[in-house]
Amino acid sequence: MNAHFRRLLGIAIVLAAMPAVRGQSPGPLPSAIASGSDDLESQARKQGATLIPTCRFEGARCGYIDRSGKTVIAPQFDWVDLFVGDRALVGSTGKYGAIDMTGRYAVAPTYASMSRFDRGLALVVVGNQLGAIDQDGRTIVPAEHGAIMRIAENAFLVAEPPYASRRQPDLSRDFAPYAYGTRWGIVASGGSWIVRPTFAQVSLLSDDLSGLFWASSSTGAPVRWQLMGRDGAPVNNEVFDNVQGILAGQDRAVVQRGGRWGAVNDKGEIVVDPKFDWLGYFRDGWAPYRLAGSEGRIDRGGEILSSAVTQPSISSGKLGAVVNGKSLYTNQAGTELLGSDHPKCPDGRHLRFEQGRWTIVTADERPAPDVAFQYVSLACDGPSIVKHDGKWGFIAVDGRLLAERYFDRADAFHDGVAMIVENGQWALIGDDGSPLLGPLKLARATATSGTGEYSIEFEEGFRTLDKALLATLVRDPSVLTRRLAPRLPWSEGLAAQLDDKTGKWGFIDVTKNFVIAPQFDAVGPFRHGSAWAAFPDRREWCPIDKTGNVTPGVPCGCGQPLIIIERYTPPPNVACYDDGIRIVRGAPVIRGTAR
Repeated sequence: MNAHFRRLLGIAIVLAAMPAVRGQSPGPLPSAIASGSDDLESQARKQGATLIPTCRFEGARCGYIDRSGKTVIAPQFDWVDLFVGDRALVGSTGKYGAIDMTGRYAVAPTYASMSRFDRGLALVVVGNQLGAIDQDGRTIVPAEHGAIMRIAENAFLVAEPPYASRRQPDLSRDFAPYAYGTRWGIVASGGSWIVRPTFAQVSLLSDDLSGLFWASSSTGAPVRWQLMGRDGAPVNNEVFDNVQGILAGQDRAVVQRGGRWGAVNDKGEIVVDPKFDWLGYFRDGWAPYRLAGSEGRIDRGGEILSSAVTQPSISSGKLGAVVNGKSLYTNQAGTELLGSDHPKCPDGRHLRFEQGRWTIVTADERPAPDVAFQYVSLACDGPSIVKHDGKWGFIAVDGRLLAERYFDRADAFHDGVAMIVENGQWALIGDDGSPLLGPLKLARATATSGTGEYSIEFEEGFRTLDKALLATLVRDPSVLTRRLAPRLPWSEGLAAQLDDKTGKWGFIDVTKNFVIAPQFDAVGPFRHGSAWAAFPDRREWCPIDKTGNVTPGVPCGCGQPLIIIERYTPPPNVACYDDGIRIVRGAPVIRGTAR
């Protein structure tokens, strides 16, 4: 089942029907609210925002705090967004609007859905059609369209209605938003037509509102793209099979014609002849290329800056081993080493590949150790991970097998510590192979960051496994054997949690108490003031507000709305509701799932 999962959806743009009042809270955020932040709040802190959106107030009401935690805009909304400039989206009374930095409404909450502001404009949904408004709520493009892209200060690409997306509209620069089965035209500010709908596909050339865009008259092969101006006329006679947009701060767009790749400038003029087997996006004045077995970088004019023999990748082979972070590939059968760039450590250690196995050898070609492995991740400055007879272990720089044994699972060392699992027991070992903690039956989830840093799950969330935490756990490891109730991540001040007594899901707030009673077979996270929940008595999924009531105006359904499954056929003679619950329960639960 899991192999079919594509992604979890941020569903539901409807909000709870609750009145909005404006007020200032005189004090800081209560000290009891120490956890429960979600991605939006974390994002604001990372960006250095002065006003931080949060729903960590009583009843999961939403407002804004400063970086010290003091309340600046009182909790009065069902949902709040990041400030973009001096405007932020908010949700209240089941609708969207926008506030200024004092908390006053600049755009009244009257829209069914609304985008963030982008260069002074936002998209709004009215019924099943899109329009655009300015920061004071004045109509710039009437809500009569199925999609809108801004191409100039006063010109917009628009698709025929209806607007059918279930996600928030977005005026930011998507390079290739398609509306299949509809046509695109161009309107001016105010809504008058410049070009009636005629294009089958459109894509922006760049983000600078130059008025230029790619267009095609067909959605079926072969597709032919041509650069158009804001009047809908071609800017030249060049036609391409594939086109890309110009990245921010650059002035080249990659194009393809007849199987060969080149580039045009921000006026649509060819500046790199289409002669390459492949070109990547231009960044910082250069782009990666491949041509006739070579690869490297070219400059803005197409001159080669660097060149090397093309090395294999996961698309041309399969990963066989790693040397200090650099991947080595074999053919798909795992019998032949591909490529010519086979790196060595500074001390000369490298890998030898023979008969489908890897051996670590020294600079003078001596095996260290004299063992052929199924897989090696050779680390130059510490123990290396190896796989031998289906089990995992560590080889020290001098060739010794750490701890003199292999394990069912082993994770790479970080700060002198590695996680291992053997016979269902979890443990930590040092880089000399000595035991540091465990073995024990771990009842908490663990995680590894992109930099290799370990963290362990606690009631308040994941904590980094540093020396202080390790010392605490060594003194009392029993905390790691106590199970945490399965719980989804915090979202808008609430977290879905499974109640052990009833076996049902409800939602807790920052006090860790249920504010929406456990009553659902499954739930999703809150998004924009609403969450999907499976009602066992109704045998339907319905959107609920933050009081647990079904949101009016949005239909319930028997099928789960949280997960997209590719190439999936429902089993015969299984009810739609039951099959949906089975699918959701097969997806990973964020908490309470120790590896």
